[in-house]
Amino acid sequence: MLGNNLQVIGDFLRRKRENLAPEMIGLPKPARTRTPGLRREDVAAIAGISTVWYSKIERGKAAGISPEVLAALCQTLRLSLSEEQYLKTLALSGQTEVKDPCMYITRETQRLLTQLNPLPALLVNDYFDIIECNQSFNRLCGFDVNALPEEERNYIYLTMTHSKWQQFLQINDKHILAEQLTRMAGFLRSASASRSNDLILKKRVCHFQNTSAIFTEAWARNTVLQPEQFQFDFVHAELGLLSLKKQIWWSFSGDTTSGRLNIYHPQNDEDYQRLANI
Repeated sequence: MLGNNLQVIGDFLRRKRENLAPEMIGLPKPARTRTPGLRREDVAAIAGISTVWYSKIERGKAAGISPEVLAALCQTLRLSLSEEQYLKTLALSGQTEVKDPCMYITRETQRLLTQLNPLPALLVNDYFDIIECNQSFNRLCGFDVNALPEEERNYIYLTMTHSKWQQFLQINDKHILAEQLTRMAGFLRSASASRSNDLILKKRVCHFQNTSAIFTEAWARNTVLQPEQFQFDFVHAELGLLSLKKQIWWSFSGDTTSGRLNIYHPQNDEDYQRLANI
């Protein structure tokens, strides 16, 4: 598992290096070069390590990358906080305990979902499988998500394939779909850092790639994002356009499994009453 993670770290750093122009970090633009982006020796010099050592890191041959070197490379390559956390998780994989993803809903969480009505809410796992939605969420998207076959009840799969789901997310062209799938691929890649040996996750990614060329392109971009609590505009199937803020709660079932509870809050009392009255 560690060897595979070292290769993933190396590939990720190489892609970031190739996509970072020298002038973006204060270096002169070379008159002619066959190397896209920065050269390895540029990255090594700025990070304060030898070119030989950095080359080994990119080739996935550098066991024992220190936290200091990793932090220096993240700073040199202008990585985001999500990308930095992704690399640190990869480097530490196998040294920290990782809970299995939630695959079923407990009676207690089921009761909580029901009590959250009229706030739309759903329980998802690290694979973006939708474990359960409450009634208000089903009304938001205009169909009974819980009634779908298990293999279709996945947030990313529905975004790629389901017209009503796309409607409530306001996906009305390929450009918007590509933006959404790039975000979701980023969340999924972030989750994969601690699950490098997870065959279910690999199967999910392969299934998404076989389903959508747009997802395949999004996955190849190596975007890394953490789950976010933002305000979104949704098209409610009955009420029309609504502005809802997503709140994330982590749910742990004993010591073994975890899931993510997404709750959507209207931003004014009038919209809350509209949700409550349907």
